[in-house]
Amino acid sequence: MYIDVREEDFDVNKELERFENSSKTDAAISLFVGKVRAEKNLISLNLDCYPDMAIKEILNIAENAKKKWQINNLTVIHRFGELLPGENIVFVITSSDHRTDCQEATQYIMDYLKNSAPFWKKEIYKDKSMWVEQKVADIEKMERWED
Repeated sequence: MYIDVREEDFDVNKELERFENSSKTDAAISLFVGKVRAEKNLISLNLDCYPDMAIKEILNIAENAKKKWQINNLTVIHRFGELLPGENIVFVITSSDHRTDCQEATQYIMDYLKNSAPFWKKEIYKDKSMWVEQKVADIEKMERWED
């Protein structure tokens, strides 16, 4: 398991290669890359966090995913700082012996990252800035995983 919270960008191909080198015997790999939306007039997305607190929560989310599904390996990289439209925000990759396990675990991790990881998002537009509030639909997606 590899968890990283950082300001600098990540290279998806290098991270996938690193992951595959440590997951050679796994039959299925699922990955998700989240990017800053290129919305009209959006200048940047500012993500703020306390890295140690964020890492602790991401580890908790990852451990819960491993309890629910047969996950052999996983990586979560989440950026913070000022991010521009089109830039990478988050990288989640899981591996398993079966595709359903890693696909569902990847979705679970993303749902919980979006709703419970301590990141605060502020969108900066040409004429205004605003904090991104949690959406009911996102909470409902997370709640579907509860037993």
